[in-house]
Amino acid sequence: MARNDHLLSVGNEALSEMTETMTSLTTQIDQLTEVADARSSARLAALKTKMENFSASVTMVGQVKAGKSSIVNILAGRPNLLPSDVNPWTSVVTTLNINTRTEGGTKSKFTFFEQEEWDNLMVGGGRLGELANRAGADDEMDDIRRQIGEMKSKSEQRLGKHFDLILGQSHQYDYFDDELVQRYVCLGDEDDPDIDPKTGRFADVTKSAELFMDIPQYPISLKLCDTPGVNDTFMVREQITLRSLRGSEVCIVVLAASQALTTMDMALMRIIAQFENRQIILFVNRIDELSDPVNQVPEIRDRIQDTLKQNNIDANTSVVFGSALWAEAALTGNPDILTEESREALNTFYLAAGFGDQAASLDKIWALSGLPDLLLAMNERIAEGAGTRLLDRVRHRARNIASQIRATAVAKTLSNSDGIVRDLDGASPEDAIARVTAEYEKKASELTTKLRDKVLERLASAEANFVKRATDSLISHLEQNGEQGTWQYDPAGLRTLQKAAYFSFARSMRKEAGALYSAAAADVEALYQKLLGNHLGEFNIEAPIVPRVPPPLGIGRTIALDLQSTWWRRWWQRRKGFEAYAADYTRLIASEANSITKDIEENQIAAVLENVRATLTDFMVEQKDTLLSISHSPDRAAAQIAEQKPQKSRDDILGDILKDLSNEAA
Repeated sequence: MARNDHLLSVGNEALSEMTETMTSLTTQIDQLTEVADARSSARLAALKTKMENFSASVTMVGQVKAGKSSIVNILAGRPNLLPSDVNPWTSVVTTLNINTRTEGGTKSKFTFFEQEEWDNLMVGGGRLGELANRAGADDEMDDIRRQIGEMKSKSEQRLGKHFDLILGQSHQYDYFDDELVQRYVCLGDEDDPDIDPKTGRFADVTKSAELFMDIPQYPISLKLCDTPGVNDTFMVREQITLRSLRGSEVCIVVLAASQALTTMDMALMRIIAQFENRQIILFVNRIDELSDPVNQVPEIRDRIQDTLKQNNIDANTSVVFGSALWAEAALTGNPDILTEESREALNTFYLAAGFGDQAASLDKIWALSGLPDLLLAMNERIAEGAGTRLLDRVRHRARNIASQIRATAVAKTLSNSDGIVRDLDGASPEDAIARVTAEYEKKASELTTKLRDKVLERLASAEANFVKRATDSLISHLEQNGEQGTWQYDPAGLRTLQKAAYFSFARSMRKEAGALYSAAAADVEALYQKLLGNHLGEFNIEAPIVPRVPPPLGIGRTIALDLQSTWWRRWWQRRKGFEAYAADYTRLIASEANSITKDIEENQIAAVLENVRATLTDFMVEQKDTLLSISHSPDRAAAQIAEQKPQKSRDDILGDILKDLSNEAA
């Protein structure tokens, strides 16, 4: 562990309000539990568990050799934990679960590819093979198959008879160390004498690695996900990185100062362009390698902002400059690890920061490393994003549960005095409740079907428009230039149209689902009023919170139209005549455009709409349960709370807690 791990506490001030509110909410939930029936107590306990299990997901992406793993190691307080020179074959995503509860004392878990995933890579060449086949790039496919054959042969040699047995499995340990981690995520040299059939290297077939550790300097639970660079041979990394980014609260893009965004591969740019601007933090690493950092940093910042603007990313996106090497020197208390060039750059920065010419202190080295700024920016986004959403959901549920507790208590009082009222227009309570439940199940189904059909229609229109414009452009090129030279149409326009369709869907969903939820809450509240008359006093059932729509990351994945290389030259050379060009290109571009639409539909839209349905269903089930308890058997409601505090005391407590919860929300 690092000698100066107290430095990791810098930036926690951004989380203080969130953690204090969590503590306050926990106290209020405990107070509610004191006056709750068994059913409500179980729901309140689930709310507490939700807060206790809160974990913010932070994913690192970036160029190969930019220093992602080094930054993750620093954030974990364990320099050199993850290998920073992972072999390019490796496609392992490594997640550090910090301050997370585990069962059975598990400290590390390594999961292997499923047989189907491995077969897709070995037989079809993975995503790259899929694209090559679609584009008719036979020569590239031959090259891919050759590389795959070599990879498979080496994997089988390393793992021997264990090769077929471990696919789809996972290995778990009650510890982890550098050697164990490297065994699963880093191949090492081909001539490594440590390769053993029993305990050999598993990196070829390792899909993900998880490590579990406690870091008391962090006040919350974190998931730090270290992804390989996205520009790998078979595009396995891009697929895995996209999968890792789904659900991630913060995306930290790590760049090398010597390259910055000038040479960033477009695959990475396309991915981060789909995020909300406040989710992105750019960390420009290795400023210690710059020859004139004080003057070069502003120049690099200007170039980055220009590049962001060109790619429709907010130029106000946070950009932090720093050095993982400086951070490691401060964290370990060992400035001797700095090279002469790094030390000179540090001294230059030190003087420019106005620290004087005295010897650099470790705290000031830490400040200049950029890690405090990175931690602060990261924590701000966690607090304002996932943290705020969690607190809003917990307060909302707690207020509704408090209202249910009040209704149950009123039912007890009325049942004792034979004063319960059932003004349900002649229907039985069971029928009235079932009717409202069925009505909103039907409305939710109709709404989600309508939203799905509308967005798919708009996505199809985007595809058709793009195909037409691209084909028209190709024909125009052929008419002007004949069959000489090459031509390609930038698919950025397609992504713009698809993104617009997706965000239109998001706006419609929020508006229409919100209206449906509000109507459901009003009708449920009316049932309480009809069952219990005017005895409820101030009483309110709040509508469920509309689910969040995640960024459409599938739009950023690579398609054949993005690939420059020799594919297009060969594609061009194989075709003769205008009709062949236009027909083949139309088929290719339509297929590629549809592949993005399918990804958005299956991995984004379907999940959002299922969440819309599930949120309303959970709300209705919970309310139905309480309403039936009140209406069907008043004696049962009375029995559940027979040993609770007197009515006056309970009402006072509920009133105070509801007031507090409402004030905090405001």
